[in-house]
Amino acid sequence: MKFHQFRALVAMADTGSIRAAARALGISPAAATKAVRELEAEQQIALVTRNANGIAFTEAGQALLVHARLVVHQMSRAQDELDARRGRGVGKLAIGVTPWLALSFLPDAVILFRERMPGMQLEFYEGLLNIVMPRLRDGSLDFSLGKPGPASLHAEFTQTPIFATESAVVVRKDHPLSHAQSLKELQDCEWLLNWDPASKEMVADDVFLRHGLPMPKSMHLAHSFVVAMGLIMNTDMVSIFPWPLVETRFARDNLRALALQEEVDRTVVSVVARRGVPLSAAAECFLECLKEAIHAGEASPNPERRRLFHSLELLI
Repeated sequence: MKFHQFRALVAMADTGSIRAAARALGISPAAATKAVRELEAEQQIALVTRNANGIAFTEAGQALLVHARLVVHQMSRAQDELDARRGRGVGKLAIGVTPWLALSFLPDAVILFRERMPGMQLEFYEGLLNIVMPRLRDGSLDFSLGKPGPASLHAEFTQTPIFATESAVVVRKDHPLSHAQSLKELQDCEWLLNWDPASKEMVADDVFLRHGLPMPKSMHLAHSFVVAMGLIMNTDMVSIFPWPLVETRFARDNLRALALQEEVDRTVVSVVARRGVPLSAAAECFLECLKEAIHAGEASPNPERRRLFHSLELLI
């Protein structure tokens, strides 16, 4: 198996056709076809078939594609690493980010990073587990910043805690229970969580069962932060937000954090990456910028920004 064959295979998967893959690679359609056909002949198994919509991958092709993406991505990262050490600092850094980070202090980290590595292209994905895990597996994502995954993923990924924060129960400002003082008063409400299905059990343990309360009868999941905000602002649904998000101007203008007698939840944000694959120089630089942004925010003369950053506990 050769690298140019893997590149052709990945390009076909990304573009959906041989012609588009050839354009992306800067080669002729005949050369792209030849690369894959040679790979099929060497392995004596069909990988790609043509159909009315372009191309389709066989079961064997889908299996090989996972490994091909890893190889192509690692070669690209190796080139980026050498370019960075030569002072060129070009390439791409792909990061999964939990939504509330993007609305709180991610911009400060990005500004610092762009000053230090202006030639690097940044690519962000919403950091829910069901979105980032497949991309971490196939190498198209360098790392993710978010809640640690379940224990079943620990053999496959490293999960390094970087900071922790408390959470709050939030409702719209004119919610009929906006002055509730205990979780028990909210038992009959409809709850909306902006987390993955796998996190539902963790919330049950950390928020309700810990205080001797049963799970609410109605609990919904939103896989988009925009959807979650729209519903919480315009319905009587109840949710749980990390404090840095509660402290953003947008949340303070539209939501109310309830002063409950119970501690709600402690959120730990970790760097999640494929086990056995070291972070690139660009990834290390970005994490250093994130840490510096948090320290700068804690010392900000602006009291609004200090409130946001003082809700964090750095773990690195």
